[in-house]
Amino acid sequence: MRCVATTAFGLEAVLKRELTGYGFSITDSAHGRIYFEANVRGMVRANLRLRTAERVYVVLGAKRVETFDELFDWIESLPLGKYLHEQGQYIVNAKSHKSTLFSVRDIQSIGKKALIRSLQKSYGTEIFPETKEKYALLINIQKDNAELWLDTSGIALHKRGYRKQTGKAPLKETLAAALVLLSHYHETRTLYDPFCGSGTIPIEAAMVAKNIAPGLHRRFAFQRFFWVSKEAYTIERREALKAIKHEPIKPIVASDSDPGAIASAKENAEKAGVDEEIHFEIADFSHQIFSEPAPVFITNPPYGERMGKEEVSALYKSVGEILKKKPEASFYILTPVSGVEQLLGKKADRTRVLFNGPIKTRLYQYIGPPPKINEKSRT
Repeated sequence: MRCVATTAFGLEAVLKRELTGYGFSITDSAHGRIYFEANVRGMVRANLRLRTAERVYVVLGAKRVETFDELFDWIESLPLGKYLHEQGQYIVNAKSHKSTLFSVRDIQSIGKKALIRSLQKSYGTEIFPETKEKYALLINIQKDNAELWLDTSGIALHKRGYRKQTGKAPLKETLAAALVLLSHYHETRTLYDPFCGSGTIPIEAAMVAKNIAPGLHRRFAFQRFFWVSKEAYTIERREALKAIKHEPIKPIVASDSDPGAIASAKENAEKAGVDEEIHFEIADFSHQIFSEPAPVFITNPPYGERMGKEEVSALYKSVGEILKKKPEASFYILTPVSGVEQLLGKKADRTRVLFNGPIKTRLYQYIGPPPKINEKSRT
């Protein structure tokens, strides 16, 4: 099957590396999406294990279309009965970018009619009650090149199932995982997040360190599909459980000045099954002592409505002091605040534009000395 995994802008290289690491053959890539080949078990594996993907789709067909007649004829010609149950509920969404067909509502309406027509031919019936499992489909048209995607994930993959409590500006789990994968963090190095909020970065770091698949505690749309056997899911889930590492890791220290945030973070860590890997503490950043040698700092400091401009400036200057005092450390700071390098008093080794939902941020990377471990370098 031809599949496509979507991700936030700026994380394509991270997702591509994940897919390659799991043995998938990548066929193409574009902004926010990576195409790869997979069988049914591979599709299940992608949903269970990918940390930076938002959704995994099966590409049911692709064709260049410039008129609604071409759109209808193309979708009608697809063998959709292979993937859609005759009594399923068909939800057709659409996107269009720089294309002749630009009315999303019309694309959805005509696409749905063509889909039903295809199923009428597949099943030899005129009646489709749409009473059983839901099938979410997306007609994605980019520069007149149309593709029909079937969503196999259901609820977006960043919703791991462990985070019931969130802070005022929650960091998406997929982005938190990407920060860890982009860093020089390894289970043999101490990790600090001194502004942990609801604990997303430390939790995702612990899951990476222990190789815990992010989809182990949630359900997926494909579990309702007639063409995906229960055995395929059972085997892949069993393999993911066998891959978990049980060796002890260096401490992950998560702190915040807000007692309510720490309480939520602890609860989330317990739900994720990594509470024993993380040391939580209520602490003000300016009073903390970071004593571990060669640590990694990965953090998303508070900003915006939570703090005034002067408070933000003072906070980043205090972070800059720690940065100067610990030249052996690696710092990864994600923030939408401008002028951060001036406040920190040091130019970053590398910066990267990333999006936390609609919020444009930058990741400032102070990489530090290479880690003294046998691992592939991370970019």
